[in-house]
Amino acid sequence: MLAVPHRTQALTAREEEVLHHMAEGFTDKEIGRTLDISVYTVRNHVKSVLRKLNARNRTQAGAIYHRQNS
Repeated sequence: MLAVPHRTQALTAREEEVLHHMAEGFTDKEIGRTLDISVYTVRNHVKSVLRKLNARNRTQAGAIYHRQNS
C-alpha cells in the first residue's frame, strides 16, 4: 500500500491507513466510517501516528506522508 519510508517504519498497517486518510483531509469521523472503526479508535491511531512521526499536528503528518509518497 504505502512505500514505507524510514520515518514511518514503526507504523502499523492500520496506522498507515489512518495516515493516508489524514493526508487526504478526512476527519476522524470520516476515517472511522471508511475503515469501519469507532471515532475513538481513530483518535487513538492519530495520536500514535503523530507520536511515531514526531509530528506536531495532522497537517505536519500529512506533509510527511506526501513528501515520502510523491
